[in-house]
Amino acid sequence: MFVGSDNRSGRADIGYYNGGYQNETFVDPLVNYISALLDRSNTSQYQSSTIFFSKGPSSPFVSQFFDKAQQPGLAWVQRIFNLEPQWTVEPDPQVIEQTVRSLLPLSTVHVLVMRVSLPVDPYYKAMSEVSTVGWISRTTTRPVPGVITYQFSRDNPIGFEWIITTNMPGRPLKELWRSLSFSAKTSLVGEFAAYSSCLFQNQFQGIGNLYKTATMLNDSGVSGATWPGGTPPYPIKSPVSEKEHIPAGLADDVHRGPLTSSGDWITSRLSLREKDCQSTLDNLPSGDPDSDDEADAHDAIRTLEIIGKLKALLPSILPPSVDNPEPSVLVHDDLSSRNILVHNNGELAAILDWECVSALPLWNACDYPAFLQGRSRRSEPGLGRYRVEANGEVCDLYWEHLWDYEITLLRDVFIERMKRLEPEWVEVFDKSQSQRDFAPVVQNCDNEFLARRIREWINDLTAGVDNNYRSLHDRIYED
Repeated sequence: MFVGSDNRSGRADIGYYNGGYQNETFVDPLVNYISALLDRSNTSQYQSSTIFFSKGPSSPFVSQFFDKAQQPGLAWVQRIFNLEPQWTVEPDPQVIEQTVRSLLPLSTVHVLVMRVSLPVDPYYKAMSEVSTVGWISRTTTRPVPGVITYQFSRDNPIGFEWIITTNMPGRPLKELWRSLSFSAKTSLVGEFAAYSSCLFQNQFQGIGNLYKTATMLNDSGVSGATWPGGTPPYPIKSPVSEKEHIPAGLADDVHRGPLTSSGDWITSRLSLREKDCQSTLDNLPSGDPDSDDEADAHDAIRTLEIIGKLKALLPSILPPSVDNPEPSVLVHDDLSSRNILVHNNGELAAILDWECVSALPLWNACDYPAFLQGRSRRSEPGLGRYRVEANGEVCDLYWEHLWDYEITLLRDVFIERMKRLEPEWVEVFDKSQSQRDFAPVVQNCDNEFLARRIREWINDLTAGVDNNYRSLHDRIYED
């Protein structure tokens, strides 16, 4: 959604903005922390007069934990694989405009982005977003959107939490990939190697989300595990994950954190899945079940079987940590080509979508960024082997194979850079494949399409198959 102001008339227009990365990849960016709210005396730095709003999420995120009470405006809809949060009340554009006018004089404001969020994890998610990007902006040199002002409480005229951030230049890497030289792509990979090295050098203690001050947690009843190496301290709370969710009330008996070890983290996630499945079975209607009920019961029983095997396997893969709490590194787990903005020459312009970013165990953090993950292809695809479409363009399969080939080469570049920058990171990477697999296995333990591969992975590890270990990634892409 956008609100625009005409310089000549001062009139504000409201409508939907359907172009550019705001609509596609800037739905839920986490942004640079600014300790104070907007000082109107500083708005003279903005010379243009348009404000763009992205009312997120268009592809709604989900939270691992959320408030027991039902949140007004939020409903959960069952999809094929999970529950999806949906809007039941649309934010009023006129109220949004009035709010913006009261904060930002439209005649002096540059292009900005406003995100109005569903209350899947009220207060905690918004405050962690602001705090996390504040830490990122102070610790690294990577460009991230800057916060202009925000509201972490629903007690405001809009009725939902919101954040106003700076608009970032560039276009999604996905859109420019074909036009970039391989040299430019190599340089970009070097940027992310340096970024990974910087994060590895600035480790935390414990697993969870960051908050700038302990006072942010005063009303939560959650004690913070403080990172000892920084000023100011950054308390850590339970992970806020966009990949996992459970209906309200079912997380009451699950340890929310902060979590001190990998085993605690995985156990907590498995417990959430287990309770979700048990709730499904407990709430099946009495009498003769219909086909949907039978399918739900079958899925829940299959998932519970996998969870039981994972719990039995867990101590051998992730033994109790000798450190208390366990070291962790901040992980942006969706550094995809949609969330990386670049200039036309391939230089990094911004990293987006910082919400639900957590400090996670080293074995999870030491991995390729998401845009470098995918199918392995060592042979360069020959253009002459692919069909030419009626419009004269080569078919999409060629570009898919070329992407796989280039990403394979760039993974080698990334590892070579990391060997020079941070040898210890590479040591963790080399010895942690089975541990790294545990997180996506837990995430997908209820996925019927991956159930066979997950069972095979569990059986191999249970049997002690060490030689020719096949990761879950390889089982998915190579089978």
